[in-house]
Formats: sequence, structure tokens, C-alpha cells
Amino acid sequence: MSENKLKSRDAIDAELKKTKAELAIAKHREMKLRNQIKGMTEKERRHRNIVWGSHFEYLIREKLNVSKEQLATLNDDKVKDILNTLFSDMYFNRTMQNILTEKVKPQSPTEMNKEHS
Repeated sequence: MSENKLKSRDAIDAELKKTKAELAIAKHREMKLRNQIKGMTEKERRHRNIVWGSHFEYLIREKLNVSKEQLATLNDDKVKDILNTLFSDMYFNRTMQNILTEKVKPQSPTEMNKEHS
């Protein structure tokens, strides 16, 4: 090989090595950013669960006049039973659908009964 071809080959090899190193750095940065996004969404979800759980606790205590002592006796299965009972109620389901789809204001149970009569 001629000297020019060797220099050209060395330059190409050096450029390839540099490009591979840059690619590795970029992939590492990408993974780091993906992990940051994942961490943020997990943090947001944890925060939402805590806030919603505290609202649920508040409603049980205040709306149903349940004492803190009674509330402390609830376990996961009892809470699941409460929520399953609530979500099996047709009025509740319709109200939730209306809220989630932002259709109309929730109707009272008597107004709903009039519709079905």
C-alpha cells in the first residue's frame, strides 16, 4: 500500500473509533434519561396514590363517621371489599362515567330512577 492509502486508512480507523465512542456515550445518556423519566412517573404515581388514599380515608372517616380506631382495623381485604361494593353500584358507575367523560352533571338517584321508569 502506498503511504497516502495508509494515512487515509489510519484516519478512517481513528474516525471510526471516535464515532463508536460517541455512540456509546449517546446510548448511555439515552438510558440515563429513560431512567429519569421512569423515576419521575413512578414518583408521580406514588404521590397520586398517597393523595387518593388520604382522600379515601378522609371520606370514610367524615362521611361515614368512622373513628380512627375503626379505620385502623381495616386491612387490605376489607378495603377491597368496600371498593368492590362501591363500584358494583349502578348509580356510582354512571356518575363516574359522567365525571370521567365530562358529559353532564351527575344525577341524583331519584332522577336516575325517573329515567328508567
